Parts: sequence; structure tokens; C-alpha cells
Amino acid sequence: MYRVVIIFHLLCVAGSTDALAQSYRVNEQQAPLTEALSRFTVQSGVDVVFSRTQVEKWTTTCAYEGSSTRDALVCLLSDLPFRVQEISRSQFVLIPLLTDPKRIRSHVLSGFVVDATSGESLIGAHVQLPEMGAGAVTNEAGYFALPGVTSGKRRLVGSYLGFETVDSLVTVDGRALSLALKPRPVTVEGVTVESTPALRADLDTTPGLVSMPPANLRELPGALGSNDVLETLRWLPGIERAGEATGGLMIRGSGPDQNLYLIDGVPIYHPWHAFSLVSTFQTGTFKDIHLYRGAFPAEYGGRLSAVLDAELRDGGRSEPHVQAGINALHGRFLIETPVTPRSSFMLSGRRSYIDRLIGSRHPVSDGAGRRDTLRTGYYFYDWSAKFSYRPDEKSSLSLSWYSGRDVLDLRLPFDVSLDFSSFLRPADLFFEVDQSWGNRLVSARFQRLLSERLFLTTILYESRYDAEEGTFIRPTQTASVASSYQVSVQDLGLRADMDWYLSLRHHIRFGAQWVERRFHSDVNALLTYSPGFDEIIDEQIEVERPEIAAYIQDLWRPTPRWRVLPGVRVSYFGGGRYLRAAPRLNAQFVVHPERLSLRAAATTQVQYLQRIQDRQARLYDLVSSRWVPADSAVPPSRSGQLTTGLEYQPIRGLTLTTDVYVRRSRNVLLPDNGFQARDELLGSGIEVSGLLAQYVSGNERSRGLELGLDYQHVRWRIVASFTRSRTEDRPEDPDGAPWRPARFDTPRNASVVVQRASGAWLWGISTLWRSGFPVTEPTGRFVSTHPATGETTLILHVPEDNNGRLPNYFRADVHTSYRFRAWNADWKAGIDIFNTTIRRNTVFQSFNASDPIIAPRNRKGLPLIPLFEIEVNLR
Repeated sequence: MYRVVIIFHLLCVAGSTDALAQSYRVNEQQAPLTEALSRFTVQSGVDVVFSRTQVEKWTTTCAYEGSSTRDALVCLLSDLPFRVQEISRSQFVLIPLLTDPKRIRSHVLSGFVVDATSGESLIGAHVQLPEMGAGAVTNEAGYFALPGVTSGKRRLVGSYLGFETVDSLVTVDGRALSLALKPRPVTVEGVTVESTPALRADLDTTPGLVSMPPANLRELPGALGSNDVLETLRWLPGIERAGEATGGLMIRGSGPDQNLYLIDGVPIYHPWHAFSLVSTFQTGTFKDIHLYRGAFPAEYGGRLSAVLDAELRDGGRSEPHVQAGINALHGRFLIETPVTPRSSFMLSGRRSYIDRLIGSRHPVSDGAGRRDTLRTGYYFYDWSAKFSYRPDEKSSLSLSWYSGRDVLDLRLPFDVSLDFSSFLRPADLFFEVDQSWGNRLVSARFQRLLSERLFLTTILYESRYDAEEGTFIRPTQTASVASSYQVSVQDLGLRADMDWYLSLRHHIRFGAQWVERRFHSDVNALLTYSPGFDEIIDEQIEVERPEIAAYIQDLWRPTPRWRVLPGVRVSYFGGGRYLRAAPRLNAQFVVHPERLSLRAAATTQVQYLQRIQDRQARLYDLVSSRWVPADSAVPPSRSGQLTTGLEYQPIRGLTLTTDVYVRRSRNVLLPDNGFQARDELLGSGIEVSGLLAQYVSGNERSRGLELGLDYQHVRWRIVASFTRSRTEDRPEDPDGAPWRPARFDTPRNASVVVQRASGAWLWGISTLWRSGFPVTEPTGRFVSTHPATGETTLILHVPEDNNGRLPNYFRADVHTSYRFRAWNADWKAGIDIFNTTIRRNTVFQSFNASDPIIAPRNRKGLPLIPLFEIEVNLR
């Protein structure tokens, strides 16, 4: 399979032979410009026309190696008052910008790129000076700076994915610019995709980066018919879910706890609702999304696998906007409005409504006159708000708030089954569960343009995740268990980042971060075994761990075709007093300005937190999963990754991507016994040492090939991906334990989404196929006899963990939507059919030692489910 990658790379390069017809090598150090041009004329065989009297006053410094005549000349004329005019393939003319050297002044060409309709800043927009071969990418505030640009008229090109390109002539005089880009309109006849300029913002130096506006993600299928960022991302290479429609996000075979999720730069610990059915990241709530798979810049840290950085919408600064929607799972709304000419506000909310339909309290009675109230309440909600204020043209202040929670309240008979006649009845033996879990964050971000070359961003934030689980069980007339278990992790943090636009070739970014983390756990339980025989448990743990980190990175452009991003991140963690450095290097080379870009990276990461679960307790489930900080007994996890890839555009609207990666990790906590059964009532309690006794420190390794295709033209869009990978782990064993498949190892994964617009209709079909997850299968059983009582117990024999695999998974979904206008509003109605093939995939296997034959008990996945969504937009 990996031979295919080499062949594919060669074919892509061969397809760009017009860019590789002749190779130039220019190396000038403070050489007279006339002599440098003469040497280049002899080497290239092209005719360069210029005025000797105007050129002889200048010297040049240039290091270039490539095949573009124009780029070589641009390099020779870098920072000089000349522009290149191409007359033909063999003749170029040097046109002076100013004739008097005494009048020449250089400025910092800077400004902001915004959405022309909403006024929101555009993050990651690309700004170019084509005649100089220079460009910049906007930061979190939409700011860009191009130092060392001489005075005069310059052609400026601004572009952003999903927006119309701006190509205009601007005057360089030191004053800041404002580029307003218009969103590319979506008509009922479909979208005609135009090629974007060379060195686009989405052709970043980082391999595996997914960067696109949420509007582009919204058209892809989401989670059970809803607009969900994390579910939509699964259609891209190397990204999977840990379950069929539930479970965390797995990127390149990593565990869900190795991903960092950020909202407005603030970490969020558990971004899921409805037992991981949907995420907290609604597509319409965010204005920008960046996902780094494996290799991420030095400004990010704290996780081994991936970083998802999402930016909340600022709120419309031009006019109010209201959006509302309802689907089979929940209802939602979004409000954006200007407050003053310099401020805006955004508010969004979402809530599930199944508890309102079926009710949460059910009074029941029987023929004996007994009465009871059963409870089946469950709901989740999200609230997001953001206030943005610009006191002047150089400053901005934003306040962000998010709160999301799930609430489960059950009171059911102890022997509850799917027989509803026995379900709705009073019972002497019953159980009660009261669970609640959620995230909350609040942040204040201040951004200030200190000078044309310095841009400061500071964030002060608090983020908290907590889970509570109250349980009451009466399994017999005389025995009962009453317990209350709480866990939480809280971050108090301060972060400062500085962008230093040193020159056209160097954009330096550096910063520091301080975080104080507080881990809390407490349990209160009363176990009544019989009248007068009770056991009371009252335990509490409070741990605080500070973390300090600093980083520096330099986006270096040695030539118009090269981008190199070296950086290093140094961090200190209070638990165990660990000091770690993580160097990183990313690079990009544009083989053909409009077709082919090559990327590579070598990065290291450090993770001080790991999520583990009490794998013995039967009483607790949600709260038994906890974040454990590094200390003297648990060293921080480390990983290193090598990645290379390419992005190829053979024709307009078609993008092909290839990425190959190799990753190694160490000090990763692995289950000590993958076949561990929940055979204890309370498990090991809340002591971390008891939880760690169920795990061992181990190593992980993974390697993979990722292929992606994205085709957009007029009425059609096709998104396809294929991943061939292996992820393995092994405990740290002095005897050298063999490598085994990791918990989420899927050797093959393929998906295809095909959509077609026809008038106001959009039709689509999506298919997903992958290898089954590893499982641990017993190969035999034996009988254990108690020496005192003679009681016998059947025990399954498991030679090794993850020695089997579930059957392959396949699913096909169909979706359609219709856009129309009515009652002065824009409407969209959609229908999704989940699992149209009615294939009940096997999603879990269990074994019972008492079965006559050792065979798996299969738990099937979801059946065919019809879904709907209705959305309305008011402006």
C-alpha cells in the first residue's frame, strides 16, 4: 500500500512538468543588481529588459532554487523599488516604482480582513502581493502585516475559502487597510467553485491541517440529522468515532483523551452530549474551525494527538440575524445583533425535548392499591454567548461564555425489562439514578495592535467540568445502597501571545501560559446489608497542579515557494516538577503555484493529564471516568511524529490530498486486564492509587496512509477518504512484551459523500466502511474451587488482550433538503434516513463462562432511523 503513495507522489509531480522544465539556482549576497541580472540572463536564457542607470545604484541578496523564472526575478528584486512585467515566456521588463532613491520609503502594509456582510474578522485569510511574491495569513483578530513594502501603488489580493476573492490596487503609505470579502453566494442552482490564488490560506505549512469555514462543513452530513462539527469531521481522512453513532473522536488511532478541544482559546474537557451522541460544537455557532491532526504548531500543547480550535461568532455588526431550527433530537436558536456601531452580541441555545414529549414522571398503581411515581427524565442543553467591543481601530475586547449540561433522572423497577407491562408498575425492589455532567467556561480576551509590527493577544479564563452521580438501589427487602459521587476538574488560566512581523520573510509568534488546575473527588455512601448492619463511606480528595508553558515559533519564507515553521514549546508541571521541551518543525514547498504543494513535519508533544476509569465498580459509571494529573508515580506522556503529505489540484474544483505519518508514544496508561469485569460494587474508591492499580504504563506506535478527495463543481460535490493504518500498544515489560492491536485500531477505513443540487433541492448519499474494532476473546475456561467451601467458579481463559476483532462495519445514509422563502424568511427543510440498508452492525461482544459453548453475545447497532430538520433564517 505504501508503494502507492510513492507512485502517487511521482504522478503528481509529473503532472506539473511545466513547472519543472528548467531549474534555476541563484545565490547572491550584496551583489550589484546589474551584475546579478546579467548572470541570471546567461543562466536562464531569457531576456530581462531594464534601465542600467536606474538599476546600477542597487544591490541584491537572494537565495533561490526552483523552476519559475518569475519567482527567481522576484527574489532578486526583493525589497527593491522594481516590479516584474512578463512580456512573453522569454522576455521580462523591470519597471521602477520610483525613480529617485531619496524619495523611496518602506512601510508596513497592514490591516484587517473582515466579512463584508457581518463585519466579523476572518481568521486565516490570505493576503498577497503577487508582484513581490509576498503574502501573509491573518491572525485571530483578522490582522495581517507585510513589512518592508515600498511606497506607491501595489496590487493586493485577498482570499478566503468560501468567499469571493478581492483583487485591487492599493496605495502603500503606512495607513492600515480594511479588506471586506463577500461570502460566495449559494444559489438554488448550486455553487460554481472557482480556483483560489496560489499559496491559499488552507495550504498551510502544517500537514494534516483541516481549516474551513463552518458554512462549508454544514453541507456535509452531521450527527443523526443535526449540524455537528465533530460528526461532520469524520468524513475526512484519519478521523473516526469510538462507536457507531456515539463515542469520542479518534484521530490517527489515538484515544479520545489525547485530543485538545478549544472554544475561543479555552480548553473544554468533555465536548459531548447524550452519551456522546452529539457534541457541544454546533456548526452554526462558530465562525472558524481549525483541526490539527498529529502535527501542530508550538503555540498548542497539552495533548498528544490532535487540536480542535474553534472560534465563536462575534455577532452581526451590520444587521440583526436570527436563526432557529428543530430536528429529531433538539431545538436550537441563534441571535446576532449589533449593540452599538462598535459592539455586537451573539446568543445561542439548544435543548433536547424528548422529556417534554414522553414526560419525566409516571404515576403508576396496581390492583392492590399500591401507588408509586416512576421517573424517566433526561435532557441536555447548551448556552453560548459572546460580546465583542472595539474601542478603537487598534483594540478589541470580547467576553465569551459557554454552559452545557446533561441531566438524567431515573426511578425504575429493579428487574426492569423491555416488557412495558412490567415496566409501569409499583415495585418493592427498585433503583434510582440521578446523574448530571457538564462544562462551563468564561473568558475575557483583549487584543491590541501595539505597533504596525507587534500585535498582542491576552486571554483570562476559567473552565470547569464536573459530574455528579447519585444512586439508590434496593435489591432485596432488607438491603439497600445509597451513594453520592462527585468529580470535577477546574482550570484557571492566563495566556498572552505576541505576533511580531519582523519582515516579509519572518513572522515570529511567541507567548506564555499559566494554568492552575484543581481536581476534586468525593463520595458519600451508606451500604445497608441487613437491619443493624451498615457501612458508611465518606472520602474526599482535593489536588492542585500548576502548569507553566512558553513557546516561540517563526514562520519563515526563504523564497516565494518555501514556508518553514520551526518552533519549540517548554512547559513545567507542578506534579512531579516536570520540565519538558517539545521542538517542532513544519515545512511547505509549492511545486506548482496553482496545483501542487508538498508538506512535511517532525514534531514532539507532551501530555500531563490522562483519563482513566474505575473498571471494577458496578455501582458507578459516569463519575468513575476521571482525569489524572502527572506526578512522581505517573510520568507525563510523550510522543513524536513524522508526517509528510501533498495537496494536488489537477483541475478546477478537484483537490487530492495524501498524508503519511509515523508516531511513537510512551508513558501511556493502558488497562492491566482488557477482560476485566465489573465485579465489585464500589470498586477501588476515589483514591488515585486504587485506580492506577488497574492500569500499567505502556508504549504506543501507529503508522498510516491517508487519501482524500474533494470535488466541487456547479451542482456536484463529492468528498471521499481512505485510510490504511495500524495502531499498536504494549505494556512496559522488561521481558519485552509483544506489540498488540490497540483499543481503537482499525486497519482500513473508507467513506464517500456524494451530493447534487437540483434547483432548490439538495440530494445526497453517504457511505461508511471500516474494519471492526479489536476485542478480547477467551480461548477456553477452567474451574476454580474454593478450598474452604468447595464452591466452584467457572473462569474464562484469555491468553492476550485484543486477540480478536468485531465484524467489519458498513452503513449507508440518504439525505435531502429543500430551500425556499416564505413569510419574509429563508427556510430549509431536510430529511435524513440513517442506515438505509437496515444492516445491524455488531458494535459490542461479551462472553459468559456459564454458557454451554463459549460464543460471543453480540450487541447490535442502530436500525434504520428516519430523521428530520427544519431551519429558518431571519434578517
